Amino acid sequence: MSINPDLVTVGIDMGGTKIAAAPFVNGQLLIDEIIKEPTPQNNAQAILDLMSSMVKKISEKHQVKAVGISTAGVVSNEGQMIGGCGNIKGWKGTKVKKELEAMLKLPVAVENDANCAAYAEYMVGAAKDFDPVLLVIVGTGIGGGIVFNNKIWRGAHFAGGEIGHIKIVDKRTRRCTCGAWDCWEAYASGNGLQNTAHLFYADPTMDNYKLMDLYHKGDETASQVLNTWHEYLALGMASVINTIDPEAVVLSGGMAKFINYPELNKKVRARVVDALKEYVNIIEGTLGNDSGMVGAACLANVELQTRATV
Repeated sequence: MSINPDLVTVGIDMGGTKIAAAPFVNGQLLIDEIIKEPTPQNNAQAILDLMSSMVKKISEKHQVKAVGISTAGVVSNEGQMIGGCGNIKGWKGTKVKKELEAMLKLPVAVENDANCAAYAEYMVGAAKDFDPVLLVIVGTGIGGGIVFNNKIWRGAHFAGGEIGHIKIVDKRTRRCTCGAWDCWEAYASGNGLQNTAHLFYADPTMDNYKLMDLYHKGDETASQVLNTWHEYLALGMASVINTIDPEAVVLSGGMAKFINYPELNKKVRARVVDALKEYVNIIEGTLGNDSGMVGAACLANVELQTRATV
């Protein structure tokens, strides 16, 4: 199902430090009308109240028909937070969909932030001509989302797409944020790149921006670090592609801009099974930091259409 441009929805991106909301009109997020507010801490009701007020403010200018929420954490089919919610304390257990629908008198869709980002790129972004699609978020950690036939693949327990925790090494060398050793995230994320850089440089202040500055100046050691990081990216990427066989893999997140896409495609192509080598297609996302809002708004748009046909 495609986006109905006549339906105005609101996309909300819920993070640990800020909440952003914007209207989605004629198939586009109105960037100039984004509202941002600090996330209330340790108080789910305060978060819901803030979301409600943001939607009401947008509704003063637009005839909003539905609302989509992109949030960290695992979300049930009923729009309830049922898993870990990152830095958002007090959010677990919140019946987001039920509470907001009662407050706003509007349909509300709630989805995990990585799934929303994947849905955004699939519907209106870099992957709109491909199906199925895997989104890999390369940021502080590694996240993922899978979309096919216009639907997000969420898994039996709503945690589908947690690709960052594929084990790529068996040496108990790096501890992952999940508590396990040697997950893909521990090597291929932004933190992974920085940790790799520290193995090559004695400089304790070395970070990814300083590394990239050295790389662009032709520093040989920086090139070695980046090549090693691309090897780590390729290891996990090949495993996921072998498992899912997507028509396209879209990379998003803060680290996506540091990736050499021709080189990564080459490295992954060398690692996948023979039947998939000619089909490796890794591309950069086009929606950036707005992908969560866009995906949530798209999801609300499509779900509203689905309700109308039932």
